[in-house]
Amino acid sequence: MSTDGVETADYWVDRVRSIRRFTRRDKEARAPYKPLLLLWLIGRLAGGQPARVSFREAELELKLLMHRYRLGRRIRVGFPFVYLGTSPELWKVADSDGNDVSKMPQATKESPVFLREEAVGALAPEFELALHDPQIRSRVVNELLRMEFPETLHEEILQEVNLGHLVAAEQSPRDPRFKSTVLRAYEDRCSFCGYDLRLGGSPVGIDAAHVQMRSKGGPDRIENGLALCVQHHRLFDSGALGLDQDHRILVSEHLNLSDQDSAALIRGLVGHLIRRPLRRYRLPAAEHIDWHNKNLFKHPAR
Repeated sequence: MSTDGVETADYWVDRVRSIRRFTRRDKEARAPYKPLLLLWLIGRLAGGQPARVSFREAELELKLLMHRYRLGRRIRVGFPFVYLGTSPELWKVADSDGNDVSKMPQATKESPVFLREEAVGALAPEFELALHDPQIRSRVVNELLRMEFPETLHEEILQEVNLGHLVAAEQSPRDPRFKSTVLRAYEDRCSFCGYDLRLGGSPVGIDAAHVQMRSKGGPDRIENGLALCVQHHRLFDSGALGLDQDHRILVSEHLNLSDQDSAALIRGLVGHLIRRPLRRYRLPAAEHIDWHNKNLFKHPAR
């Protein structure tokens, strides 16, 4: 603890890591909604808004935010709003009489009508105080991003929650051999479209992408890697593109293809086999493809 009584950054990062998960049986599954709620609340606080907010006030904005980064299932904004209250050192939700909503009967606390009429949430006072420290805020925000979102989306999410001007996205350490191995295996070319521009002999705009997120158990190994151009890496991580178990490219029906030039290029990917790596390197493994399909790809496919 620091001399002014504010808990250290390590303490609050540990509290964030200990948020109870809605899905307990699969520790590698994504559970992005509580982290998104916290990121949104931290952005509000940093913008000078109160640490308290009613469900009625928050519902529409949170629904739009969670829809953009959803798992593909129906979104119930009330769930993270209420169940984050099981971590009272971070967030508490009460009705107009001060009763703890998270401890109420399930039918009550999951009722949108009740929540709109009664529920008000507030960041815990100690947590609110800690978040005014830029170092603690940065550590907490980056941990929330790392926990549930691919790194290619971090800057975008920071902008969405009005933290882009206050927090710099940090990359997690990784095995430096992963990038060199993946790019060598795919001969410095995008495995989806074949893009292979070079500048002075060096590849430009080609990434070594993870199929399964590293923070969710995805290893820095060739069987969890793909060489992708920057555009297709972003689309893959956002769930617009995916793979089936035969290594054919999937394109989500949710991807807007109204631009004719872009649409033609994307439609041309549907059902195509990815470029195979050199003979001695492995294609993405079935278990990592399955994880991506369950946790990132936005079904159904075209």
